[in-house]
Amino acid sequence: MPHNPSLSKILLAGMLLALTPHAHTASLNDGYKAAIKGDYDEAFLIIRSKAIAGDANAQFTMAMMFHSGLGVKMDEQEAVKWYLTAAESGSVKAMEFISAGYENGWFGLERAPKRAQYWYDRMVAAGGDQ
Repeated sequence: MPHNPSLSKILLAGMLLALTPHAHTASLNDGYKAAIKGDYDEAFLIIRSKAIAGDANAQFTMAMMFHSGLGVKMDEQEAVKWYLTAAESGSVKAMEFISAGYENGWFGLERAPKRAQYWYDRMVAAGGDQ
């Protein structure tokens, strides 16, 4: 069963992020390795640091973490925020998820065919769905 830190742990992790130089110097791959080892607090610090810095893959990973509750409390609204951020940063996978979300009314999104088409067209233009 995945580790789900309490809200206080998430807040503490956020505060530590500012104080932890390792999170800023570690690679996204280091974040993935920490998660594989089950160190979700460290994984969250590293991945969040990269996501905030604009890394589309880290942003998509943050969305997946909040979507699945891996290392954080499951939160669809937070997941959608990160999916949209990742899509805006060029993540083809995030564009696909957002397009499907608007098309089908998933992730707490309303059905919005025009928005779904917009993200689908951006995904295709970025080389997705081939």
